[in-house]
Amino acid sequence: MDNNAEYETKKIPFLKKLGFSAYQLASVTETMVNTWQMFYYTTYLGISIFLVTLMFTVAKVLGAVMAPIYGYISDRLYQTKFGRKHGRRKSMLLIGIPLKFVLYITMWIPGMPTYMYFILFILYYLAQPLLTMPQLTFMSEMTEDSKQRAQLVGFNQAAAAVAGIFASLFITWIFKMMGQNNPQSYFVAAVIYDIIALIMLIIFYKSVYERPYDESTVMEEESKKQKEHGVKRISLVFWNFVSCLRLKSYVLYLGMYLSEQMFRALWGNINTYFIIFVLLLSPNTVAVSTSVGFVFGMMFLMFFMWLTGKTNGPFTYRVGDYSTIVVSLAIMALAIFKPAHMEIIFVVLTVLLNFGKTGVVNSTQFIFTVIPDVDEMVTGKRREGQYSGVNNTLNIIFSTLETLILGILLQATGFVEKSHAQSKGTVEALLILYTVVPIVLAVVGIIISHFFKLSTENHEVLVKEVKRLRNGGSMDEVESETKEVVESLTGFKYEKCWGNNNVMDYGSKSKVQS
Repeated sequence: MDNNAEYETKKIPFLKKLGFSAYQLASVTETMVNTWQMFYYTTYLGISIFLVTLMFTVAKVLGAVMAPIYGYISDRLYQTKFGRKHGRRKSMLLIGIPLKFVLYITMWIPGMPTYMYFILFILYYLAQPLLTMPQLTFMSEMTEDSKQRAQLVGFNQAAAAVAGIFASLFITWIFKMMGQNNPQSYFVAAVIYDIIALIMLIIFYKSVYERPYDESTVMEEESKKQKEHGVKRISLVFWNFVSCLRLKSYVLYLGMYLSEQMFRALWGNINTYFIIFVLLLSPNTVAVSTSVGFVFGMMFLMFFMWLTGKTNGPFTYRVGDYSTIVVSLAIMALAIFKPAHMEIIFVVLTVLLNFGKTGVVNSTQFIFTVIPDVDEMVTGKRREGQYSGVNNTLNIIFSTLETLILGILLQATGFVEKSHAQSKGTVEALLILYTVVPIVLAVVGIIISHFFKLSTENHEVLVKEVKRLRNGGSMDEVESETKEVVESLTGFKYEKCWGNNNVMDYGSKSKVQS
């Protein structure tokens, strides 16, 4: 690669940090999907809530199956001329960016038969991991310095907030110009968002760079497996997927991540329904509350970046979760008692809700950047792609199951498509889903976070040991404190680390330490 000097200095240029954040600016498309797509399909296209959730489920599950396969392939792309020319991660972007651009807009074309939406959804979600998988790797690829990674996380979140503000305000303007009850409003907004996303993704591609080519980035032992039959190759993909779950830090991270991701996804899926059918407010309140929440989210982000640097990821996570619990209780009270000035109170509570969401997202994104370092201590290899793929898969599986269950529950309570009012049972279900369920998930995340032993100091000890071993140091000369840190983060005995295991290949035998 041609960025070795930038990597070795650990100082990522400001413009590259800004360019890295362009990926999240491209998320205006996903903000629209999360906020409006289910509402658009059920209200204006007349597709039943069950069919919509089934459509989402099938497409997302197929995409989830492909994510770890993409990660496995990406980690091994240096074995190909294409990968050596464009990079392990950027090669995937070259394929995924044009596919996303073409497929996204098709999902918003009105008037098509339902089976066409099924097909287009499947194609879109098969292409999506080609972008989400490599994007997650770059925070670990571009630097080993935890402070620089924390800044990348901050830029990432700030850009997501900007994208959310723009997506919410712009569609409000579209509603004003074309009418909020006009299906064409959604299609026009989708076209504009798609063009913006394409431009941002190109900037992202031009800004990011990968870890310098060295022994840890090449899966040399895999060269022998190129001649293995297809069944063995497929089994190795599955084995590498499962092997990620053997890493103690990753399992704990997953518990925290899936907890916050599920309650945030739940809010995203039913926010429009909750505002319109439970609080009985106007559709414009959806856009206003979302955009105001994002504005304050920018300020909250600065606070949590400081807090994470002063303490650690798990502590930041707990602060965010405790805030989520308190605000969820307040929103429950608002929905039950319906005091005067409902819109103003709800906007204020949305702002406070973003405080908690900002904290848990900042924490989990920061923690994820450390996972490949812990894995390298175990395997001696860099497997950012594998962990990113597994992360995407598990995220999709859990969020899809959540969406499917949500659709089934709403259907069972008597949810009526194309209706501007819902039954008492549906309203009560929406209230419980919007408040009680997030509280339960937040409590689970708090409990798990107390078992996670990550700290800035422990990470520095781990990275120092990896560098020592990478430079030919002996495992017999490890310091007792370092050994304790390694074992607490990996879940492996120190002697079983650095490739002395079968983590990457179930058919291999542990190396014998000389």
